[in-house]
Amino acid sequence: EILNLKANPNRPAAGSVIEANVKKGLGVTATTLIEKGTLRVGDVFCAGAAWGKCRALLDERGDALDEAGPSTPAQLVGWATGADRAPLAGDRLQVVPDEQTARKLSEARHELATQKRDAKLRAATQGAFAAHLLGLGGEGIKEERSFPVVVKADSMGAVEALTSSLEGLDVQDDVSRVKANVVFGGVGDVTKSDVAVASVAGAYLVAFNVGSNGAAMDEERRLSGAVKTRYYAVVYDLLEDVETRLQKILSPTPDGELVGTAIVKQLFDIGKLGRVAGCGVETGYVKKSSNVRVMAGDSIKFSGKLRTLRNVKTDVDRVDAGSDCGLSFKEWEDIEVGDVVECYEEV
Repeated sequence: EILNLKANPNRPAAGSVIEANVKKGLGVTATTLIEKGTLRVGDVFCAGAAWGKCRALLDERGDALDEAGPSTPAQLVGWATGADRAPLAGDRLQVVPDEQTARKLSEARHELATQKRDAKLRAATQGAFAAHLLGLGGEGIKEERSFPVVVKADSMGAVEALTSSLEGLDVQDDVSRVKANVVFGGVGDVTKSDVAVASVAGAYLVAFNVGSNGAAMDEERRLSGAVKTRYYAVVYDLLEDVETRLQKILSPTPDGELVGTAIVKQLFDIGKLGRVAGCGVETGYVKKSSNVRVMAGDSIKFSGKLRTLRNVKTDVDRVDAGSDCGLSFKEWEDIEVGDVVECYEEV
């Protein structure tokens, strides 16, 4: 009042998104604060990677507004991009001339967001094992692991709060450390694309106060249990379950020094031998007498001894990098294609 500061109401509206969520019968809604201009029913707008045409404006009591001027908070209804492209808190809201302009802007921003998400997924899937090997290379350096998580919730505020809490989980002992890493978070029901992201990243998929659509459930069935959505209504239950998973991953390495790794390429069921894993030795060597550990992403599936080690059809004591071999394990057969076999030799 002292400075007589005023905003121009006679221009296209511009403001900020405060919060976004999904409401039955309305779809995606966003609480917005108009900073300049006036937002009216029928205006075309974009915010971040989302766009739409204003179908309704609601005040804090849910009553309809015809327009929202400077310094006016309002619930904006009419987002065209759906729950999987809901605006984020802090996104700039801008009225644009037409739907074509809004669509072009949102698609360009969505492409940038997708590239960032893909980069994070690659880091989660490719960087974890490299960091693990690096951590074994020096004295006093802890073996670090990352536990990928995909988060879906009923509001962007909930997604951000859960992401912050999950990434603050840090479980460690004298030799190992495991942290949760949220590779993707979004608003609304779990979709087929969410299941696909979780499958690619080997992630733990959690749904907070939301469900799954039919396509997502069909995709889970198609993947035969490789991805399973966990549903929660209480934050502490979700955090406790993830922390329990971190504790299960946290485990000292087998006795000895890491001398080689092999990747499972094919599986064979051979009579009395049972399940045999056809592997390619990637680094170092594999010895029959060594301690072995089988990893699926960052999860430990088995730790123990080999029962057989073969090259072609001949039993051997050692297979070096660059060669293929057949492995079977003592009292364990739950191996899968893509698993990593680590070989440790006592010195």
